[in-house]
Amino acid sequence: MMNKNQLLSRLLVLALLALLCCGLAGAQLVSLQLVNGENYVKRAALNLTTTSTVSAARGEILDRYGRPLVTNKAAFSLVLVYSAWEKEGQFERLLDLASRVKADGGAVQDLLPITTAAPYEYIGKAADAERQKLTEYQTASEEKLLVGAAATAPEFLGAMRTYLKLPDSFSDEDARTVIGIYYSMYRAGFSMRSNYTLATGVSIDLIAWIKEHHKDYAGVEVETEAVRQYDTTYAAHLLGTVGPMYDTEWNGTEGGGPYKDKAGYTMNDTIGKTGIEKALEPYLHGTAGSRTVETSLGGDAVSEQTGAYAPEPGDNVVLTVDLDLQKAAEDSLAENISQYGYGGAAVALDINSGEVLAMASYPTFDLATYNKDVDTYNQLLDDPRNVFNNRATSGLYAPGSTFKILTAIAALEEGVIDANTTFTCTGVFEYGGQKFLCQNHEQPMTLDVTGAIKYSCNNYFYNVGKELTGARLEKWCDKFGLGKVTDIEVGETLSSQAAGPTTREKMLDNDPSLREWQGGDDVQAAIGQSDNWFTPLQLANYMAAVANHGTLYKPTLVKNIKSYDYSEVIESDDPEILSTIDFSDTTYNLVMTGMAEVTAEGGTAATVFADYPIKVGGKTGTAQTSVEGRDNGVFIAFAPFDDPQIAVCVVGEAAHHGSSVAPVVRDILDVYFKNAADAEAEQGKVETVPVENSMIS
Repeated sequence: MMNKNQLLSRLLVLALLALLCCGLAGAQLVSLQLVNGENYVKRAALNLTTTSTVSAARGEILDRYGRPLVTNKAAFSLVLVYSAWEKEGQFERLLDLASRVKADGGAVQDLLPITTAAPYEYIGKAADAERQKLTEYQTASEEKLLVGAAATAPEFLGAMRTYLKLPDSFSDEDARTVIGIYYSMYRAGFSMRSNYTLATGVSIDLIAWIKEHHKDYAGVEVETEAVRQYDTTYAAHLLGTVGPMYDTEWNGTEGGGPYKDKAGYTMNDTIGKTGIEKALEPYLHGTAGSRTVETSLGGDAVSEQTGAYAPEPGDNVVLTVDLDLQKAAEDSLAENISQYGYGGAAVALDINSGEVLAMASYPTFDLATYNKDVDTYNQLLDDPRNVFNNRATSGLYAPGSTFKILTAIAALEEGVIDANTTFTCTGVFEYGGQKFLCQNHEQPMTLDVTGAIKYSCNNYFYNVGKELTGARLEKWCDKFGLGKVTDIEVGETLSSQAAGPTTREKMLDNDPSLREWQGGDDVQAAIGQSDNWFTPLQLANYMAAVANHGTLYKPTLVKNIKSYDYSEVIESDDPEILSTIDFSDTTYNLVMTGMAEVTAEGGTAATVFADYPIKVGGKTGTAQTSVEGRDNGVFIAFAPFDDPQIAVCVVGEAAHHGSSVAPVVRDILDVYFKNAADAEAEQGKVETVPVENSMIS
């Protein structure tokens, strides 16, 4: 047992150690605060610590066979750091940087919707999003700018020049350049919480210059980030665009915001703006990391360390689209409908799943170059054909005679006609004091329902429509999804509608000058005119539901979503059935026979498909428009006839007749069946690749 003296000795040793530790700590404090304190204060004043975000790469987008459509590449960006950006002389520096970027072959970000060269004019329509933002900016800043929202473009630029106190030495073109950058910085919310990316894809030569003269460019940093690389020139509308986040998206509800409330986002992020990029933003967007850099006031790095977490790339999206079919659709549209001077669309669906195999809109654009500079973008924006509009999902078209298949199904199922019902067509149908014409066959003919489909006889369907009525047509349109949004991932216009008394009543609420639904509307609706307005996607899906005998699938563009390293499937949905349409085998066989006759000798599409090696069923259509001489051509089809697998809809604006666009369908089917034949031939030659070693399952 320890005696008293030993205990005291140990306590004394512990006390001495404690005093020694306190002495050392005190000496260190004296050194830090009294002896060297002034030096440390000076060093701290001379250094600047900045914590910046390390952007994460967005997920990749691939076609159904794993072929890359959109990937990433490393690029240099010039970033303005608000905390170090010097306001004095900033406009001269901005002009200098813009000039160097332009000389380097690049372009600075410029969102100002005003032409870059005199005579200065507003770009786009007054209702366009960026024009609206400029109007808001002018209105909000009216007292400072001394110019209202109704100012002309030169007046606005002049007011901005005065407000910003730009140097007199600036030419009008110089002023336009700087004002465009300043406005873009404003739109991006340039502040302590958000840096501003001035230019992306800057060359190594310009980077070397900036680094060499860093003392002249305080607040200008060079960042390496992953930017979008487009591995195809096709599917631009479908894949969609990306762009910088704006304050209205960070703080407001615009573009899927407010992003400030969403985990993994910073205000300086790039986000999806349209198409799949926007629709699947939560998956494609990665999680940013952080980096802390201490620099001297001279701009030299003193230290650097990685933050608490590293960036994690976004998930990868595998589409249902076949790149070969997409190419065939876009190339054929350009070849066959460009001659008419307007636009068009093509949609191909897997009949037994609703998967979109191709979705093309004409005219189109190149995602890699459409916004490479202001002039290129403005030229596309000002194109009267609305290049950026995805006609497959946002174009509204009367279906014309392609609607007669639905009219036939509805009339057969409602007991208005049967297989033996015939009408004689003399070219004129009189009803209610009006004369309705049929010019789809040269000689008077007595036709049953299959013959009426083959020759697209208006007179037959006028008679049917009179008895069937628009009210019952509305009901059958609803069954087949016509006039209803499909909820496809990239969105669809909300303005589609099926003609009938219910629809007309809603239209009267918005426009009381319209007349109420009448008998003449019944006969017009039966041939696909009146108030019928559908998207090409809806028409393709309707064709698929007819061909598979009544299963209406939800169209989808996404096959599955995989983790950033492809190690696991994040999401993979089975085909979704929207509804099952009950119609008899007799009705099915009659309309199928009619569509087989359309592509056979004497049918309205015989010139394209009569000698085709695979039997195709379909229906042509000529859809009247409000502009005389600009009737649209519509064609819906499916193949093979005995085992339907693929459904296609093609619309050509001002193409006059469905047979004019039928070659686009043929070109799509050529590639579809060639690919199927090639796959079948290869199946017996190549060993099956184990699923775990395959990128796409």
